[in-house]
Amino acid sequence: MTDRLLLDGGMGTALLAAGLPTGALPEAWLRSRPGAVGAVHAGHAAAGARLLLSCTFNLAGPRLDEQGLGDEVEELAATALRVLRQAAPLARAAGAVGPTALVVPRGRRVADAELRERYRRPFRALAAAGADLLWAESQWDLAEARGALAEARAAGLPAVVTLGPALEAGRLALPEGPPLGEALRALASDGAAAVGLNCVLPGIDLAAEVEALGQLPVPLVVKPSAGLPGALLEPEPFAAWVAAAANAGAAWVGGCCGAGTGHLAALARALEG
Repeated sequence: MTDRLLLDGGMGTALLAAGLPTGALPEAWLRSRPGAVGAVHAGHAAAGARLLLSCTFNLAGPRLDEQGLGDEVEELAATALRVLRQAAPLARAAGAVGPTALVVPRGRRVADAELRERYRRPFRALAAAGADLLWAESQWDLAEARGALAEARAAGLPAVVTLGPALEAGRLALPEGPPLGEALRALASDGAAAVGLNCVLPGIDLAAEVEALGQLPVPLVVKPSAGLPGALLEPEPFAAWVAAAANAGAAWVGGCCGAGTGHLAALARALEG
């Protein structure tokens, strides 16, 4: 059995709770309030997380350009890794990038070359800044996820991909995509070091979803949300929910939106038990 690994919790929601204005990018605080970003990392590490994702979710997306940060990818990547290392020196650092938001509905796509270039620059910057591995998260289009993975691996580091599936007929699925298990196996066959799911909302039977995926050739990541604002799972129920998925076969587990230090600490206790 693959050793279990505790991941971190949600960065964006933690910064919103600390006063990040609605609509502002977390990456902006890497320049103006790096201590606030570091405090989130430090809290997650103190709760037991041993692999932390950098505060760089938007480095491939158009919102970076819209908010005047498009020319600062390398600087933001370097600052994000420095802040993470200083806050959690014993943890492994993943250079994390979210989706581009350039895939549009009903199968119409921007040029693949543009998608690949959107990932090439941030992943190379994060690798140069000293990340231990690279991480493409919240992917919902398999073609884009495979392109992101290819660019991450071309940067010379192990790469992880997590999908952000939607709920369809009571089960998790990729919109207009193949079954989840098929998509994850495709990413594993492309060379991903680990694959999985993130930002799944409470109410889904995670253990059943993990069991339905069957045996995968690489570690399975499960990093679900603690819920929506005003309707968050308390730490103990969250921990029981995610620990059940770990018992069903998920090897790397943590939290996404709304999951804070209390959720991670409860999950660490549940995994030890």
